[in-house]
Amino acid sequence: MTKELTKVERFSEISPTGGKLNYLLSDEGRVYASAKSWSRALLVPDFMSVNFETGLARMAILKKDSAGGSLEMTYSGVAVYRWHAVAAQLRSFDKEYSNTGYQSRPPGERRQLEKFHENYERLTNWGYDLQERAIAAMLNTRNATPPVQETAISRDALVEVIRQAVAPRLHEHDGKLMEHDAIIEEIKEAVPALRNPKEFIPVRQAIQEQGLDPTVMPLHPRSRENLSGLAGQMLKSHSAEQGGTIVARLDGGSVATTMNTYRRGVIYSVIDEIMRNKQGSLI
Repeated sequence: MTKELTKVERFSEISPTGGKLNYLLSDEGRVYASAKSWSRALLVPDFMSVNFETGLARMAILKKDSAGGSLEMTYSGVAVYRWHAVAAQLRSFDKEYSNTGYQSRPPGERRQLEKFHENYERLTNWGYDLQERAIAAMLNTRNATPPVQETAISRDALVEVIRQAVAPRLHEHDGKLMEHDAIIEEIKEAVPALRNPKEFIPVRQAIQEQGLDPTVMPLHPRSRENLSGLAGQMLKSHSAEQGGTIVARLDGGSVATTMNTYRRGVIYSVIDEIMRNKQGSLI
């Protein structure tokens, strides 16, 4: 069960990408907004908005102990989320974009994703700045209002204000997490490159080393050949140097198959050529 927000003020702001955010500011200086409000403000592409919005609830659970307090509350029966959950969802999108480039998506959707990713850093910084400005505004308001008596602000409320003043450190911590994620992904990407480029291996192995699916058809509908078969044809047309053949079973198959081998570096080059030109012509 999520807690209900009671003392809040309503505000609105335009994001760096032109989307309007309607949000709530709690008496603790925290910014909350519904999943749809965040999605609209960030201009999340329509085809991924449902996944983005439902992902906020998962992030609120996964990151509940990292930001000091619940990341999900309710207001008038509607779930609302703090920026930290939104930032975690954006970071998840960025990792997926870096890993796969969403290559399985249709061309039109990939163009929308590319445009959305171009604003990733601006939107992330804007979200933390919004929270920091909200805290500053709350502090200024309380300082500008003369207390009726010395105990007008309780000790607990004062402690909460001081704790919220360290929000910029959360931004710095999130930046460190992003940096660590980037380093880990760079190491993962570097591992195939460390393998011997002159070693003779089968085409399917090279495709799997690059994290690709050998069964996809990159030129469909112009060609019904899958990635593995197309790479093999191009290697033969380029008169690529062959090594010895190997006998293996294809995934899920029961019959042994003889496969040709080529130098790893040459296969990588052919795969790269196919993936770069899969929406166009290889001629």
